Amino acid sequence: MMMMSSSSVLATTTAVVLLIDVVSALSLPTSSTRASCRATSSSRSSTILHLGPLDDRDSSTSDYGKEKQDSNLDSLIGKREQIRLAKLANTKPDDDRADPERLAEGGGEMSDEELRAMFANKGAEGGDESGEGGALDNLNVDDLFSRDYVPDFKTKRSGSGTRGMSSGELGEEGYGDDESGGMEQRGPLFVDWLKDFDDENEFHIPNRMGFTIRDWGDARKGFVAGKLKKKDRRAGKYNKADLRKVYEKLQQNGISFVETSESNPIAEAFLNKFNEDCDYGNNERGPLVASTFPNPWKHALRTKSMPRRGAGAIVRAAEACCDRTGLSSMSLYQLQNPWKYPGGSEALSEGLLDVVSDDHSRYVGCVDFSLSKLARLHKKLKVQGEFVASNQFEFSLTNRKSMAMIEACKKMGITPICTNVLDGGLATGRYTSTNPTGGEASKGEGDTGPYAVSKLEKMDVLFKVMDGLCDKVNSGIGDRLMKYEDGQAPKINQDITTTQIAINYVRAKGAVPLVSVTNVKMANDLLGCLGWDLSEDDVLELDKACKSCGV
Repeated sequence: MMMMSSSSVLATTTAVVLLIDVVSALSLPTSSTRASCRATSSSRSSTILHLGPLDDRDSSTSDYGKEKQDSNLDSLIGKREQIRLAKLANTKPDDDRADPERLAEGGGEMSDEELRAMFANKGAEGGDESGEGGALDNLNVDDLFSRDYVPDFKTKRSGSGTRGMSSGELGEEGYGDDESGGMEQRGPLFVDWLKDFDDENEFHIPNRMGFTIRDWGDARKGFVAGKLKKKDRRAGKYNKADLRKVYEKLQQNGISFVETSESNPIAEAFLNKFNEDCDYGNNERGPLVASTFPNPWKHALRTKSMPRRGAGAIVRAAEACCDRTGLSSMSLYQLQNPWKYPGGSEALSEGLLDVVSDDHSRYVGCVDFSLSKLARLHKKLKVQGEFVASNQFEFSLTNRKSMAMIEACKKMGITPICTNVLDGGLATGRYTSTNPTGGEASKGEGDTGPYAVSKLEKMDVLFKVMDGLCDKVNSGIGDRLMKYEDGQAPKINQDITTTQIAINYVRAKGAVPLVSVTNVKMANDLLGCLGWDLSEDDVLELDKACKSCGV
């Protein structure tokens, strides 16, 4: 055997030592290492979460795991409580729900005593917390919850109006003071205060007031298709959004009679759209829509076509109007004075009868008919079981030429509907000899407003009387409202203007004023006419002033 050299032995020894070190590093842990691991495992076991106290541990002991558990549980309970409270806030209280046992016994309605207790206020005048001995003792529960409930407010005619509106408000709702001194908003309320008017036919117009939409969409009357700037609104311009607010406000608050015309298809389109999504409030009847068959000769000139003729033309025009406005039937279809109608007078009466029989309109009326033509047509329709429901013509405080027509219509049982009730602005009392521009800035040297100063000077007596009546009516309304218990007085305008005096003068004569309304301020002005009427003495005073002015 050959002997290995010393260098070879040294290399081999070094390799063996390195191999042993590697094996030691990769080998299983020694006993001391295993002991260390057991200690580590024992310490980690304390982080295990226990749902309850262990049998081998003291239940009063609180380690980290249990604290963690309690914290998570408290958080979960807190979230569930928040969910429960949120749900409770949106749940009708049990006290407001019907009691099945009580309903079964026939006692579903609250007694008068329970209602009085519900309405009782702490510290009621003259009573205790339950309301006994106070004003609630005289509460008529049946009247209060009747749909026809009307506060006892008497004027020459039945009271009208339920809301207080200043003519200067811009779209504000009526408000009443609450006990805390704040303002409590009241929703719109449609009340027909003149439903028992005794000098009218079966075609009843709520509150004897209406508005026309003939100017809607007319750029010459201030309509703007897009958005408006403040200066545009100050100039009296309006857009579609304004018209929607006007329509809904009037329909909700007591003025539902609206007149349109086929000569303005844009207005008819607006009416169609607004009727689709209008919130009518408690106006259960909805709108009373009237339209007109125009003079055939004027219509031919405007449309550059042949004049309409015969009864069929009237029926087709009424049907087309229903289609354009989205109505199954109108409330009133009017016939404008045709002068000499192609097809003869018999065709007129036949056409109107067919409009009613075909259910295109419930009633028919006339526009600008002379007394003789009106009487003849009325007689022809009477023979067939129908009648002329209305006749429309111009009349105002400063243009009383048609006063005889109002009296004649009332004698024949025909409702007079009056247009241009403000006489182009003259009857408003806005323009006077001392204020010929109506408060507007002069447009230049020599600008004296729309009326000659000499004409305004003749009207000074009338305008002075109108100013005096504003104060008188305001005072009278305030005195009457003071007689009501707190919170029971109807909301009636107490800021009467000369414009409203002029409008209610027409109504006091027994006619229905028809006013053009294109913005919310004008709607508020019109609604401010409800709730009060001119007395006979007031009308007589205005009549005398008109005579002294030559009108």
